[in-house]
Amino acid sequence: MFGVDFMKISVNDAKNLKDIDGMVLAYWQAEDAARRPELPLWASGSIDTAEFSGAIGQMVMLRSPASHRIDASASTSSSAPPARCVLLLGLGMPAKTNSHAYVNAYAQGFGVLKNARCKTIALQISEWPGAQNAGNHAQLSFPHLVGRIASQVMMADYAFDKYKQVDKNSPKASVDEVVLMVPAAHAAAAHASVSRGVKIGEAANLTRMMQNEPGNVATPSWIAAQAAQTARAAKNGRLSMRVIGKSELARLKMNAMLAVAGGSSQEPKLVIMQYRGAPGRKEWDTAIVGKGVTFDSGGISIKPSSKMDEMKFDKSGACAVIGILSGCASLGLPLNVVGVAALVENMPGGHAYRPGDIVTACNGTTIEVLNTDAEGRLVLADALAYAAKHYSPNTMIDLATLTGACAVALGDLASGILSDDDEMVDELVAAGERSGERVWRLPMWPEYDEKVKSEIAVVKNMGEPGNAGVTAGASFLKPFAGEGRWAHIDIAGTAYGSKPRGGMSAGGYGTGVRLVLEYLSQYKTSKKNRN
Repeated sequence: MFGVDFMKISVNDAKNLKDIDGMVLAYWQAEDAARRPELPLWASGSIDTAEFSGAIGQMVMLRSPASHRIDASASTSSSAPPARCVLLLGLGMPAKTNSHAYVNAYAQGFGVLKNARCKTIALQISEWPGAQNAGNHAQLSFPHLVGRIASQVMMADYAFDKYKQVDKNSPKASVDEVVLMVPAAHAAAAHASVSRGVKIGEAANLTRMMQNEPGNVATPSWIAAQAAQTARAAKNGRLSMRVIGKSELARLKMNAMLAVAGGSSQEPKLVIMQYRGAPGRKEWDTAIVGKGVTFDSGGISIKPSSKMDEMKFDKSGACAVIGILSGCASLGLPLNVVGVAALVENMPGGHAYRPGDIVTACNGTTIEVLNTDAEGRLVLADALAYAAKHYSPNTMIDLATLTGACAVALGDLASGILSDDDEMVDELVAAGERSGERVWRLPMWPEYDEKVKSEIAVVKNMGEPGNAGVTAGASFLKPFAGEGRWAHIDIAGTAYGSKPRGGMSAGGYGTGVRLVLEYLSQYKTSKKNRN
């Protein structure tokens, strides 16, 4: 659906192992540098064993002149290669390899075989010795990791190429099926984990599809239409949505969001998605709120032209909300979750808001605008306040490409998380370790709130220039988040990139989908309010 084609992924499926085009054989690196992995006879006869040590990310491709027929019981130590293309994949030294590198290595190996035009691929999953003791924040089982590999492979299969000209002489590489080969003792648990992982990968790819569309296509109205299609596609009937347009936004006094949208010809939209996985309970367990600036020119405080094209990704938080709610429905989570995607375009124009303006959010809080390029927090202010007032969720998470300062602080390996609830932070950090989408806590002490207080309004939309920019964004949002437990996650450095990552192609990475779905999968329904 939505232009994203999904391949089949199965576990130890004998009937699907009869004709394999490509196979990944993974090996750990020995602590003793002089020792080499014990390769099957056909492989050791094809290469100098000194070429392959099993170092992390190391790959050696071996090809056979014709495809070979194998079955589930075939031994890779036999005298014949098990497939037309066999990729020897290094996993590194167990003591120095973490779960993220382990999972990503398989996704990258899959990508190599896909580019080799393999239509059916088998991945031999070697157990990670650290699976039962994965650090303070997570206990990762081997079947769980197999499910993560399934998600990552699904995401590695996706590419945003719909606008490329088709070369009839060079058909697009595509994979029909992937078989994950695991030890028989783990097969049953791995089946369930892979089924879950595939659904999470599909939800993330849906998010990436919307992220990658350019601003002239992915307008607020277009994204709202994708949300509607997502709700219709949910098979269990528990996902619904509605859209609040400009006139109702005005009636609701969502003036901060309307101010940001004022300079654009595109009408703003507030998308509300409701997932009722626990229809017997009236209360809402969690609200997921996303910033959706479909294109951010900076407004009157216009951005430099360099890399302004990347500002189509400023909608990533809202796109993640739609993917998360889709994932809730496909996983059948026993929770009530509401998603709020606030969609606007930030442009200069005769009706644009200005530096120096004062706007009043829907909860009555007045905001002094110092810079129209700090627009995301204004959009989130109204969206958070709306969710808090109309749903009173026990917990609330917002996802936003909010500050370049977060990318400076944490780079592209972790999103920043800020909350005054220690338990919620711990839960989300653990979910990040289990899902592969890391988050790192940054301080949100009350003293930081002073930096966004305004002399002429309640708050101002900028802190001190060059000083604690990530925390200033969270401090600004705090008055709008209501009384429930709340966490702000800044995905500015992790939402997208110009280079492939973890086997995924460049562009949108679907950040937040796997993290939040993992958090919700472990969610405890008895949650306390924020003090």
